[in-house]
Amino acid sequence: MRIFLDANILISILNKEYPLFTHTSRILSLSGRKGFEIYTSSICLAIAFYFAEKKYKTETAKQKIMILSNHIKIAEATKTSVQKALKNKSVRDFEDGLEY
Repeated sequence: MRIFLDANILISILNKEYPLFTHTSRILSLSGRKGFEIYTSSICLAIAFYFAEKKYKTETAKQKIMILSNHIKIAEATKTSVQKALKNKSVRDFEDGLEY
């Protein structure tokens, strides 16, 4: 099963935002289980870094992103995926379209 972690989920995990952290950390824990592939995008990581850096110092935020990126896969954003998101009439939010 493939699971995509949106920026909001990553922020909850990195900043330990309760009550969501209890649930989001469980989702992240699936990354070590057979049959699960956990993904995010570089855009989501950048957004999460911004909010982690606000709560912690830059170096701590970088360390947290590094640890996180070692446990999950990062979906590639290509020119084709950008164009598909722009052409898809059902995509109302461009960022979400890139993630899909």
